[in-house]
Amino acid sequence: GDGAAHETGCGQEVSLPLNSQAYLQAPHSFLTAALDERLFVDQKLPFLGRCTLVLGHAECLEFLKDSERFAVDARNAGYNSPFGLKFLPESLKVLSNNLLSLDDPDHLRLRRLVDQPFRRVAIDELKPRIRHTCDRLVSEMVEAGETDLVEGVCRQLPLLVIYDLLGFSPEVRERLDAVLHGLTATGNIFNVLRAVMKLGSVRKALSEEFERVRKEPGPGLVTDLVHAEADGGRMSNDELFAMVFVLFVAGHETTKHLISTAVYTLLREPGAADQYRAMDSDARGVAVDELLRYCAPVQMTKPRHARQDMEFHGLSLKRGQRLVGLLAAANIDQRVFEDPHKLDLKRRPNRHLGWGGGPHICLGLHLARAEAQAALDSLFDRYPGLSFATDPASLKWIPRAGLRGLKQLPVRFG
Repeated sequence: GDGAAHETGCGQEVSLPLNSQAYLQAPHSFLTAALDERLFVDQKLPFLGRCTLVLGHAECLEFLKDSERFAVDARNAGYNSPFGLKFLPESLKVLSNNLLSLDDPDHLRLRRLVDQPFRRVAIDELKPRIRHTCDRLVSEMVEAGETDLVEGVCRQLPLLVIYDLLGFSPEVRERLDAVLHGLTATGNIFNVLRAVMKLGSVRKALSEEFERVRKEPGPGLVTDLVHAEADGGRMSNDELFAMVFVLFVAGHETTKHLISTAVYTLLREPGAADQYRAMDSDARGVAVDELLRYCAPVQMTKPRHARQDMEFHGLSLKRGQRLVGLLAAANIDQRVFEDPHKLDLKRRPNRHLGWGGGPHICLGLHLARAEAQAALDSLFDRYPGLSFATDPASLKWIPRAGLRGLKQLPVRFG
């Protein structure tokens, strides 16, 4: 469309109720209504303040790829701090120098260090272990008479896999578990702050772990990172801490929501569960990607900051202005997807942006895909009678802008 028809509507506020239950239950209708009118929406987001949400698929992909004009690190767009926030607790300052919040060359240097274990080949080797872990979790739920999949499988599986991949000692696992529960518990800001206050103890635990593996290297990515020579220079303890923390939080929370929303959708859409059961392993990989597109567990990207004043698809941007890709909208853009509101488990090609795009495309995408498929295989193959244990319309969603996941998902194994 022409730029004028797709003005931002900066004057009139058109905000999307991104953390309301009505939106989270059925985001497509809200997003389509917005997409029909505009490619950009001005909106205030928690923590970040005023941002421009980018709704269109092509526009999202373009600014995610264009590191020349858009910076992840706000310091490259005129701000004094990495996220462009005035107040940042000390513990978060350390965390801010990480993979997700740096631009190249620093981003590339860190990414190369962790790239290897997340490549498809490495993940293929892990698949039997992932499936075994999943089968065990499901069996434990059934034996204990537990019904909530979110706690029993969706949260536990990615946690156990990432602990395993990192090679943490049991002591560190326990300490991390306590803190992470706070960081990812709910949209409750007090829980998040309380968890941030505990980061000091996590940092101490991780520093001890780094020391331990320096002396006695063991299997796992933490040992690899501690001993890695990055372009001639080891990673500092702060860099190690930030890296491990990011791999950890990024590696478990988003996958947890992918699994819960995928199970919910397969149970909810007529015939979808049986169609999944009838597929072979390769076709199921295609199905997982379509579930990611359709469910959008990660609703939006981290902000990018305009490096200079510019025009972007008819939008006038000032230096430092924040753009956020609304992936959930891009993934139902009918300029790219035929029948975008339909769940088509065989959809090919599927150019969804569920993993993001550009240099910061999700590092763990092969791992997340493998975990989601293992969970779906384990649940749907072993339990042909799997069904909701409660009215699906009454289920509550986590009220956090940017993520879409269920608080609980009670099922009958049948």
